[in-house]
Amino acid sequence: MRKLFLLLFFLLLTALAAPRLVVEPDDGVKPLLDLIASAREEILVKMYLWTPSRLDVVDALGEAVARGVKVKVLLEREPSGGRVDLTVFQALKERGVDVKLTTPFRFVFVHEKSLVVDRKRAWVGTMNLTGSSFTANREYALILDDPRQVAEVVKVFEADWEGKRLDLSQALLVWAPSRILGGVKEGNARETLLALIRGAKREVFLEHQAMADPEVVAALKEALTRGVRVRLVGSPQEPGDTYFLAGAEELRRAGADLRFLPDPYVHAKALVVDGEVALVGSLNLSANSLNANRELSVRFTRREAPEAFARLLSMMERDFQAGLTENPFALPPLEGVIPWQDAPKYFGRIATVEGVIQQVEDRGTVAFLRFGPGESDLRLVVFPRSYALFRQPFPQSYLGKKVRARGRIVLYAGYYEIVLEDPSALEVLDGSP
Repeated sequence: MRKLFLLLFFLLLTALAAPRLVVEPDDGVKPLLDLIASAREEILVKMYLWTPSRLDVVDALGEAVARGVKVKVLLEREPSGGRVDLTVFQALKERGVDVKLTTPFRFVFVHEKSLVVDRKRAWVGTMNLTGSSFTANREYALILDDPRQVAEVVKVFEADWEGKRLDLSQALLVWAPSRILGGVKEGNARETLLALIRGAKREVFLEHQAMADPEVVAALKEALTRGVRVRLVGSPQEPGDTYFLAGAEELRRAGADLRFLPDPYVHAKALVVDGEVALVGSLNLSANSLNANRELSVRFTRREAPEAFARLLSMMERDFQAGLTENPFALPPLEGVIPWQDAPKYFGRIATVEGVIQQVEDRGTVAFLRFGPGESDLRLVVFPRSYALFRQPFPQSYLGKKVRARGRIVLYAGYYEIVLEDPSALEVLDGSP
């Protein structure tokens, strides 16, 4: 009887500490905002990229400060393609948040995406704090309740806040960089990842933004030679891409099942082995991510978190089934002119479409020229950096005009669109405004 009681008690504790899975864009930003709203004492945030489209999260943190919660935010100093967004940085400061930039040269990037509330719960995700992360990307996050795991996230946050090295060779969670610096083993990501792949007996199933680490690609190819099925879901890429496409195609030639998911965009970093063990977090399958970035992922099993595991596997399976077997971006440009209504048939192709612009909208951060009244109808997209190049006043001068537009037909957040960088790609057929 005592053994039965102890077993039931253990199972109850396991269930209470099981991580919860958040899926984007399905769940939206509400789970994150709810987590922030639950804070009573402290919030710790570490983030790679944060854009003004997520000022709602800034506001939520400001509200937490107003009710007496201590909030600290550590932002990557120079995310790829630029510097930290000063609008977000200043907005955080104005709301009383203790915000700090990462220590220069400590890592190539602090690419981790985490948030800890009251040292009791931790959000560990694949997503940045951007608009597309919660509306247009396939992303995953885990909300952790295990006290030991949460304590480890806090411990690393405090070390990174001070720019100190920390031995993570025996960590519970999966950390990068996997390097020894100054005699300190700073992470366990590479060995954990390779052990999962090399230990696979039936299948390695991946949904990843990157496939650019030679050792990982080699381990997956070796798994294929052992008779292990390898499935990979990613997003279509331009020919010549080396971050995902080159490695993915190499695996396909070795026998892997490759799918290109048109929508949502795959920003996920998820791996499932033999339908029993999963790895989810910020860790990309690239040498930089594994060897030089601060990254955080969570390894968990079906038994430890049955609901989260089942949902993850279900979403990955759904994306695999929805994926295309060929990269549409590799198809040749379409000859001739097509009516705008036919654009969905030629997703991924460079094409010339024709029609009348029925609606225009300037949101300040982007302008839309729509061919139809429906939200899902094809739209032309122009960003502010190019506004001055087009007919003025822009975009109003194009309203009601019959045009031909040339570019790649893509999907973004469920919308078919062509992004225009230059006015030479947009011809007005019925005279000047």
